[in-house]
Amino acid sequence: MKVKLTPLNIVSAICLVVAVLLLVGKKEEGHAPQHVDVTGILVGFSFLAAIVAFVSDQIFRRFILNLKKLWVVEGVLVIFIIILIFIIKTSIS
Repeated sequence: MKVKLTPLNIVSAICLVVAVLLLVGKKEEGHAPQHVDVTGILVGFSFLAAIVAFVSDQIFRRFILNLKKLWVVEGVLVIFIIILIFIIKTSIS
């Protein structure tokens, strides 16, 4: 099997690195009350995002065989998701 580096592979790797850093990172004092710890939720969301990105990448690879078109489609998807996150974040704040 030929190894292809794609944008969703990069996103899944980043999500896994973030999850591992959250697991092994030191706890910082003073940001939230002691009874509120959202690190576990963030780790779960990071692992879930990595799994979704990996599965999506595999699905796109099945249907788009040309590597340039695959990069374009996955890159547009990643950019769309980033823009959507910023829109939701600004509308909530």
